[in-house]
Amino acid sequence: MRATLFAALALVLAGGQTSPTRSSPLSPWVLDHAALAANSPSQKFEFRAGAWVSLHHFLYVLGRARNDTPDSHRDAVVKAPADVEGLSARSVEERAAWDEALRFYADGLSKKDAVFDRDLVKVTAALASAETRSDLSGLGLDPPLVATLERVMPIYRAVWWPRHSDANTARQRELQAQLDAHGDAAVQRLTALYGMTWPDRPRIIDLVAYATWAGAYSTDGGLIVASSLDDSQRGPLGLEILLHESSHQWDEAIEGRIARVAAAHGTKPPRDLSHMLIFYTTGEVVRELVPGHVPYAVKYGLWERGGLRGMKPVLDAWWQPYLRGSGTFDDALTAVLAHLIVPQQGHHRLPVSDPDFCSGCKNQDLTPKATRCVTCSV
Repeated sequence: MRATLFAALALVLAGGQTSPTRSSPLSPWVLDHAALAANSPSQKFEFRAGAWVSLHHFLYVLGRARNDTPDSHRDAVVKAPADVEGLSARSVEERAAWDEALRFYADGLSKKDAVFDRDLVKVTAALASAETRSDLSGLGLDPPLVATLERVMPIYRAVWWPRHSDANTARQRELQAQLDAHGDAAVQRLTALYGMTWPDRPRIIDLVAYATWAGAYSTDGGLIVASSLDDSQRGPLGLEILLHESSHQWDEAIEGRIARVAAAHGTKPPRDLSHMLIFYTTGEVVRELVPGHVPYAVKYGLWERGGLRGMKPVLDAWWQPYLRGSGTFDDALTAVLAHLIVPQQGHHRLPVSDPDFCSGCKNQDLTPKATRCVTCSV
């Protein structure tokens, strides 16, 4: 999930986007989910699975592993360095070229943040658009990067791409089944809750073998990337992840709404509040649609870790009633802020401290006695 972009799930008052109220025709709790599911699903999402962007992410993850970054030990990426079946059968020259590509990434792109570094995001978006192209000419990429990727693409296609492509195909099939069953209802539920509109064109999901330590992420400009080898995104959890990352595309507008509500009550929200709302809201929406679904943050214990610790009881008490149709977004957010933030010498803090996560990005686990993660310390 956009593991990293702390986006707000709030609404915009301008531009025809309105705040849902109990009497609004968009009131989310009265949507007929059965009727929506019975209709043939519209295309809200579109999948891509190009070799260039998959190679790029593979090298990025392997470069971070070579640098021994703390996040390289996370479940979604920890097995990547051992994914070498077939490499030993290649020539000495090819193995040397592959190792040089790893070194190129480890010394450069792998030191950057896949979400926050604008230059890296541009590279990723360009490679995602390349899809089935035979070369990378005309994409505006740095010549050394182009030379590196074009040099090792034949090796990647021979050794890894058959199994990575198969994994992409299998994951797309799983996700499409979830979307066919619940996609329209889920999207209408979210847009009603947030007072937002879904884009006319489908949201594009780029499937890759390995994405980042989080398994999936999204950035400004519509880039959404998900790992096809991350088992934490199977079944309804995959649907939740798609909705989670898509919700991040409303970040700028929604963070503005949260800030305005907070300012109106003379307080300042914690920087991670928007991401907390995303975790909670998308998990609840999928749970409504899929009986027995355990939301991602609950299943993997995220509410007991880092910046999310201590948040779930507050959201259960003051945000969930809004999801059930009581009051407005602003009412619920005001109540959350009132019970979440404690003034302290002109500043505000969460009711529980955050010792395990980086003080800079509030996202990546820390090494012992560290205060900022590798990315934020660079």
